[in-house]
Amino acid sequence: MLTRSLCCFKGLSAEAEARLWRRGCLDWRHLKVMSRNLLSASKSTSVLEQLSFFESALDARSADFFINRLPCGHKLRIFPALQTEAAFLDIETTGLGRDAVITVIGALHNGSMKTFVRGRNLPDFIRLWQKTGVLLTFNGTHFDLPFLMRTFGFSHHPPHIDLMTEARHWGFSGGLKVIENKLGCMRTEEEDGTGQQAVELWNQFDTTGDETSLRKLVAYNTRDVQSLHLLARHLWKLSCQNYPAPRPES
Repeated sequence: MLTRSLCCFKGLSAEAEARLWRRGCLDWRHLKVMSRNLLSASKSTSVLEQLSFFESALDARSADFFINRLPCGHKLRIFPALQTEAAFLDIETTGLGRDAVITVIGALHNGSMKTFVRGRNLPDFIRLWQKTGVLLTFNGTHFDLPFLMRTFGFSHHPPHIDLMTEARHWGFSGGLKVIENKLGCMRTEEEDGTGQQAVELWNQFDTTGDETSLRKLVAYNTRDVQSLHLLARHLWKLSCQNYPAPRPES
């Protein structure tokens, strides 16, 4: 879908993109030959000047380039072109304060679910961080990323899409669990819980060594990560909904 996205060009809104699609200008190749007939002379010149940058960015697989140019609600257009570099990520902590620490990190990367637990394999997360080309979270801008940057001492993070912001664009309010219910996702008893219960589960494991508490915490975290992937796919489809049928898969 990325090469069919026209709203990433400066001067072309999502509304303008929809109009161009309806007139048969369906991708960057069409834009090269049709822009002079469909756009003003100045806008056509501007778009064509930008095109070589977009082609180079796609060749370089630069998620950052496209995330910064795609409008809110449409940033998931980078999929599936760049999905192999993506990591859906969610963390659990001992609380919200500055003295709180990360207890569990769950990440779905290139189709593989990975879990990192404090006191066991948490440092291994650094390897995944270095391989991640684009990071997807829910409210990670204000929660996950600050914790990760502080915990590991990272000076910068991979290109990031906050799915909470993308979901708000399409009218989804509330937290991740509220939204996943709207999408028809039902949690098992083991996966269910709240942020406060996640803190309590960790405290029980940390104090008594109760592996059952840790397993439930990991299951809760894993479901959060899987729900991120579900939400991302749904938002991607919404972003593509005006594209003439058949709906593109790439």
